[in-house]
Amino acid sequence: MPGKHFSLRVTEEEIVELTVDALDALVRRLTPRTLGPRPADGRGTAQSQALTRLYVMWQLRSALDRLEYEAAQEAVAAGAGYPQLGRAINITRQGARNRWPDLISHPTHAPAEPNPPRSSCDDHDPSL
Repeated sequence: MPGKHFSLRVTEEEIVELTVDALDALVRRLTPRTLGPRPADGRGTAQSQALTRLYVMWQLRSALDRLEYEAAQEAVAAGAGYPQLGRAINITRQGARNRWPDLISHPTHAPAEPNPPRSSCDDHDPSL
């Protein structure tokens, strides 16, 4: 997309499809690993699987948030600012600042200018 500081090999729609496919495969792999023992009578199996799948997706969202923050930190370490971070995820600079408020620290004011050296003339009272 114009204005981004990187170029994509595929369209955003293709990225979405690739991501959905990869995440679906991951959730299907993780769900049986996290699902508790099945009831002996087999009741509730479909519900348990669906709820466990939902739980795994919720955990993936938390993991994705953490990975997103780490990627933003890497971008900042490489010299990106809030405008570039925002463009990378299709939000404004201010949106990026709100999303990661402490990622980039800026001084709240310019450092004070050092006091110029005083000369002996400065002590002279001009009214005299």
